[in-house]
Amino acid sequence: MIMKYKTMKLINLLLENEEDGMKKLQINTDLAIQPTDIKAALKALDKIENYGGYAQNLRDRDAIIKVFGPSIPAQKTNAALKDWDSRSEDEKAFKLIDIKKRAPEDFKLGMEAAKDGFDKWYTEGNDGDIEDYLYTLTGKELPKDLVGRYGKNYFPIKTPANLKKYSGKLEPGVHYFEKGDKIVFPQANSPYNPKAYLQKVLTTIMDNSKLDYKIVDVEVGDDLGRTAEKPKKEEVPPLTATLNDLKQVEKLRKSYQKEIGDVKSAVYKTERVDGKYKLIVTGLTKQQRQKLFTTKALFTQNLKEEKEFSRAMQIRAGIIK
Repeated sequence: MIMKYKTMKLINLLLENEEDGMKKLQINTDLAIQPTDIKAALKALDKIENYGGYAQNLRDRDAIIKVFGPSIPAQKTNAALKDWDSRSEDEKAFKLIDIKKRAPEDFKLGMEAAKDGFDKWYTEGNDGDIEDYLYTLTGKELPKDLVGRYGKNYFPIKTPANLKKYSGKLEPGVHYFEKGDKIVFPQANSPYNPKAYLQKVLTTIMDNSKLDYKIVDVEVGDDLGRTAEKPKKEEVPPLTATLNDLKQVEKLRKSYQKEIGDVKSAVYKTERVDGKYKLIVTGLTKQQRQKLFTTKALFTQNLKEEKEFSRAMQIRAGIIK
């Protein structure tokens, strides 16, 4: 009886050990990179060149269509007009800069074609430069040279080099997290499945970056530490204002500086355009540009009111009719 009891106890003990072993085998694991330099590893993950051909797997199809337009040429013109209508003023400014850079001759022709409409718009009491006038137009009203046949000027041509810019990367806070001396890649969020495929991708990235590292398994857990976020640089278009004389330019520049103070990155430039003067401000943050945009609007409104008052006084005095 005692022997039977001891045998049963031994069997139970062995079963418990086997169950514990099975539980350990069933624990889910994620891959993690353990680099000698974690900051360099994070930079490597953010550099698309390190991904090789794997970057194409993360390409955003909607982004590709937005940038290059539909794949069918006959659909590109309408797509360009609709895209223009959907853009904010800042986004329209970026598109004009893009067109000017890629098709300078057609851009020049487009601006010349817009001049009559701009002059009429300006004499109606609107203040701003020709770009400001273009922002008010619908896609169908844009000069044809800015769009081009089958949207060839509006949309850039697809090339391997161009497409590479829009290939994807693993995103911090989504696809990977920094935890201690490791960078953890939760398989549940991974665009690369199965885990063996993700390991190939990580090996490619790290090998291309020439860093020392190990790829290890870590237990899946909810606490992944802080997000390895990389600050994104703001892209802010220049702020422009077209004025009648240099006195107005200097007055507006001082108003700008009074509004935002002495910003070291801000660059003020004046250009002569069609007998007028264009004040161009670059090096601003999005918030600073928004403040100065309001300042510009108030300034041009005051100029308009002064012009109307002066005209009314001249009419009253019989100087003009």
